[in-house]
Amino acid sequence: MVSSFRQRVYAGKSSAGLGAFPPQSLSGAAAVDGSIIDRLGAGSAKLVLERAAASGGPSAAAFAVIIQSGEDPALADATTFATLESSLSALAAGLSEYLIALSGAGRYIRVVITPTYTGGTAPANLVSGELVLGDYAEDPHLEGETLYGAD
Repeated sequence: MVSSFRQRVYAGKSSAGLGAFPPQSLSGAAAVDGSIIDRLGAGSAKLVLERAAASGGPSAAAFAVIIQSGEDPALADATTFATLESSLSALAAGLSEYLIALSGAGRYIRVVITPTYTGGTAPANLVSGELVLGDYAEDPHLEGETLYGAD
């Protein structure tokens, strides 16, 4: 975790609102991979994860939420970089925010959510997540671009 977060916005390009976990319905118990994000140059990230109340009447619903990272663009070499939650309650609707220090992470990252349900009839949750990258040391893709908010 990081104690402070500073997003830098580059002219014509923004790191905000990357669809880390596109809206989808989670059910069953299989891990669901979010989108692969190229974090080149970013030193930290903020994940905002939103979930609807569980449908189907389960007596318990929880999510394990992890960040995987690797050097392969398809994350064929993915390993767990950070465990954000091992049992996030998912019975009620909610919003969770996480500040993530990316030092030591591979170039590519993704959010992975594994749901767990007890009882109910076809229990499920609608979930979505956005990731904002920040604390850029430098961004080689943007050489010559105007940098707003730089020191």
